[in-house]
Amino acid sequence: MKKTLITFTLALSMSACSLFPDAYKTPVPQGNILKQEQVSQLELGMTEPQVRFLIGTPMIADQFTPNEWRYLFTSVYATDKTKKSEIDKLTLTFKNGILVKIDPQL
Repeated sequence: MKKTLITFTLALSMSACSLFPDAYKTPVPQGNILKQEQVSQLELGMTEPQVRFLIGTPMIADQFTPNEWRYLFTSVYATDKTKKSEIDKLTLTFKNGILVKIDPQL
């Protein structure tokens, strides 16, 4: 009788954890929120300051490839209310401070 009661209590206590809802996790958006409208205003031949004014500072400006700017956006634990970027990845290539290539990766 005692073993049955202990077994029943253990089984009930282990299954009780599944009755509660999952813990709240704060959404963590990171990177540049870009809109298609902003990116469509980019034109080849623009200078670096013009691009920075239009879409902001890049998420990654690599020291080994300083002529490439990468705009990235990720979101961990996103919900329906979390801000989202229309473009998650964008690579801009400059030559002598002039925009020569736009590579949006949707």
